[in-house]
Amino acid sequence: MAYNTHNIAPYPTRAAIVSGGANAQVIGQALTVTSTATSQFSAFNASTEFITFDVQTANVYATFGGETPASGTGHILTQGNSYTWSKAAAAAAKFVATTTTNSVLYASEFQT
Repeated sequence: MAYNTHNIAPYPTRAAIVSGGANAQVIGQALTVTSTATSQFSAFNASTEFITFDVQTANVYATFGGETPASGTGHILTQGNSYTWSKAAAAAAKFVATTTTNSVLYASEFQT
């Protein structure tokens, strides 16, 4: 099995400096995922390169190609695990809970 590992030093994405404002860290996103509707993350900051998120409460199905995730269509992301994806992959991803128990995905944005 091949692995592709990069040694990077990511840090939390900072919001752009606004006139008179601060260079504050971008706030994380909590996404509630149900079994009855497809969920997607909100837009990410333009400076963001990576999204790190964890799956809380219950497993979810995920797809990237526009199809609706479901049993037999999509990847299973398991509760209790964390994932790091490119911003493009996270923005394209659609999620549905694998059972009637809702899940929460909590995402944080990073850049290098």
